[in-house]
Amino acid sequence: MTKAVVFARRNILEILRSPVSWVFGLALPIGIFIIMQVIIKSLGAGAAQVPMFGVERFTGGVVIFGAAFLSLFAALLISGDRSQSFLARLLASPMKAADYIVGYTLGILPIAGAQVVITFCVALCFGLTLSVNVLPAVLFAVLLSVLFVAIGVIFGSVLPAKSAPPLCSVVVQVAALLSGMWFDLDAIGGGFDVFCHVLPFAHGYDLIRYTLAGDWGNVWLPFVVVAVYTIAISVVAVLLFRRQTRA
Repeated sequence: MTKAVVFARRNILEILRSPVSWVFGLALPIGIFIIMQVIIKSLGAGAAQVPMFGVERFTGGVVIFGAAFLSLFAALLISGDRSQSFLARLLASPMKAADYIVGYTLGILPIAGAQVVITFCVALCFGLTLSVNVLPAVLFAVLLSVLFVAIGVIFGSVLPAKSAPPLCSVVVQVAALLSGMWFDLDAIGGGFDVFCHVLPFAHGYDLIRYTLAGDWGNVWLPFVVVAVYTIAISVVAVLLFRRQTRA
């Protein structure tokens, strides 16, 4: 674990040096949140009362949208290390595949934490009620961050540096579209709603909005689904990384 922490420090510095981290990790999600809330408030009380435009639900959407960019950071970092032969040299060390994955994940979590904290602070400024529900919602948001980092590790491990970022951009759009950030899945219903809830993104959105609303009876299912997906994808990421580094 000590080796993973040392490796994580290097990754933190690499991410902080990149303007992409600040623009896509912090500025873009927060900018979209502020712009949408200003538009909603300018439309009057009627628009603000539409369920999907409520600050509690839209906060969940922005959490998903912002966390999805973490997959891009992970893919960029790992595929870049592979293309520059840095990873090949590092493999001479006694670190295991799990140490590398933990190191990459810990390296990205600081910007993930900043992203989550700023998102909720902005949400509070736009009317989110400060209650005991905010803290567990923040913790669940960090869990979602780990999920997307694991997705990025998979892309970064199996794809070249030029291919990984574009595909991760697709993940960002798919996550936002299928989470229910832009339209009400409850109102749509039917097969499309079922399809969206087969994937973890809609459950992640539900996890945040139910937690903020204090609807604890409905929290357990999305939490279990997101936790299972996070564990499963993290295991796949470790296995694929180990396979690629042995090739």
